[in-house]
Amino acid sequence: MTTLLRRFCGLGALLVLLVLGLAGPARATHLLGGEMSYRYLDANGPAAAPFRYELTVTIYNNSLPRAAQPNNEAIVGIYNRTTGAQIVLTATNYPRVVTQGGTPGLMSIASTSLSRVLLPPSVAGCTVTGPQQPFRLQKFVGVVNLPVSFDGYYAVFTRSARNLDVTNLNAGNNNQPLTLYTSMAPALLPNHAPVFSDTAVAIVCQNDTTISLNNAVDADGDRLVYSFGSPYGQFASSGSNLPRLFPPLPLAVGYYAGYSQANPFGTGAGNFALLNASTGVARYGAANQGKYVVAVDVAEYRTINGREVLIGTTRRDLQLVVAQCPSTLAPALAPAVTLPRAYTIEEGQALTIPITATQPAGNPLVLSANSSLLDGTGGFNATFNGSPGTVAAGSLTGTATATGSGTVAGTFVYNSACGEARATPYDVALTVRDVACGGKTAADVLRITVTRAAGPTAIAGDATACTQTAHAYTANGATATFRWRATGGTVVGPATGPTVQVLWGPAGTGTLVARGISAYGCLTDSTSLPVNILAAPALAVAGTLSVCQGAATTLSVSGGGPYILTGGGATQTGPGPFVVAPTQTTPYVITGAANPSGCAGTAQVTVTVLPLPTVVPGAAVAICSGGTAQLGAPAVPGVTYRWSPATGLSNPALANPTVTLANATAGAFTVTYTLT
Repeated sequence: MTTLLRRFCGLGALLVLLVLGLAGPARATHLLGGEMSYRYLDANGPAAAPFRYELTVTIYNNSLPRAAQPNNEAIVGIYNRTTGAQIVLTATNYPRVVTQGGTPGLMSIASTSLSRVLLPPSVAGCTVTGPQQPFRLQKFVGVVNLPVSFDGYYAVFTRSARNLDVTNLNAGNNNQPLTLYTSMAPALLPNHAPVFSDTAVAIVCQNDTTISLNNAVDADGDRLVYSFGSPYGQFASSGSNLPRLFPPLPLAVGYYAGYSQANPFGTGAGNFALLNASTGVARYGAANQGKYVVAVDVAEYRTINGREVLIGTTRRDLQLVVAQCPSTLAPALAPAVTLPRAYTIEEGQALTIPITATQPAGNPLVLSANSSLLDGTGGFNATFNGSPGTVAAGSLTGTATATGSGTVAGTFVYNSACGEARATPYDVALTVRDVACGGKTAADVLRITVTRAAGPTAIAGDATACTQTAHAYTANGATATFRWRATGGTVVGPATGPTVQVLWGPAGTGTLVARGISAYGCLTDSTSLPVNILAAPALAVAGTLSVCQGAATTLSVSGGGPYILTGGGATQTGPGPFVVAPTQTTPYVITGAANPSGCAGTAQVTVTVLPLPTVVPGAAVAICSGGTAQLGAPAVPGVTYRWSPATGLSNPALANPTVTLANATAGAFTVTYTLT
């Protein structure tokens, strides 16, 4: 039979899993557990300590009648990760600074929240036997200003004491503290510590397999690796107080004979502790009743410049209370053949996952999905059972539920968007809880990997070009649609296909960049080609560039000869000058000789051919001797006129002059005027 650590649920005799936290010098045995996390905020602190980090300490306080009251502060020491030396804090770093056991300059973080007494509830009319463990969840949140440290920092929290009735650890007559530390990445690597997606207070059963969800969420998408560790206690140099130097790491609390980190429940039949290094799902089995302590470490890795680097480690210290449970059959999620536990989609693609679970006795079930994708009104477009999720204050994940009796079903829908691809999967933690009397819980984690579409891998084409020359380039890769961008040149023509033309500009360094566009409209990674643009000799062209129809003009060229002139269907070579007589407006390209780099200067000029104006001399006229007549027509703006001969004309430069002629002969005579 397989059951899960049951969160806040009524069961008979049970195993309660509690997150153990950070201990301090007080000797009262009231701390059941806790967690420590941090996040980098910004570099807006004071000049001496500009880097601001938010630290959160979470404590699970024992609420049994004789337990001590919760503490009103959490004392934390900060250490330089390069040297191990304590950073002695002042009011510049944090407003509440205290000394503990001779160690000065420690943060005193005031309690920011304290829950009511929490106890796994029982179903009405259900008789529950076995131990119970009430608790109060307490948080301490503070922002500290830190000086530069290129390797980062350690934040360490400790408080006494562990409870005396732990079965596997030697609590040492009430003198063993709970101690945890977290390694904080430097400001050059802005980071958030992974945060556990759920509380670890739960109920499981003796002589059964218990599943614990230690799954954590990393806001930066780093790869998380889970492992068991040995619970920490005192420091070699300072006992239950924070030390002046860290490391050395705290001393591990000693195990009683027959127990160890690998065998926290002992070595007998039915005792085991297994942890999935990728998901944090733990499976526990315990044959004997009692209280057992284990520790789970979460290491986060980030790929930097192609190399995976350990960013930091976060610990969760767990106390397990084992007792006897009723023989209720556990619910079960659908097997992997119908409900795969791993999915891969491309960003922009939609994913729909039908999820079902059953319980043989037909008991009422609650199916919960917890994930960073279920962020309510946040940036992800995901739902479970139609709900985008409810996010508790300060949480990185949201939860949505579905209910049913005997069978429960819900559909997880994720409409991924461009930009959501990452190397690490998105986790969806599923929990199926039987809420009937003696009901158990099952759980597992679905992993969704979002990939980016394959883009162009290289650009083929000339890596050396002369100024003002056009070159063709082709992107290699499977992408059908492309987006091209040229620096130092201009894309000529279409820029969405695998081949593009680029006209390179002035001498220098140019860059051609190609990106693909996926079938879902998302940009792929880009590839680029640097292009060395070589200078060419400058050519200067002089001459009249506007001529009338039928006229010719002379073009003179200087710089980098001899030359080749092409245009108007003809080619001329030589040093110039070149005489051209175009019949219509014509562009001419002049190419000079190549320089030692192999680049020839080019120049282009256009000779514009102007149409001849329309001449209107007017009709022939007859006048008497001494009479006057008008020739031509009204003037056209921009046109000059010339009449020849000028004999008898009022003004030979007018479009329509008057003519006056005398005839002393007996017969008629004729004068012919020409207008140009």
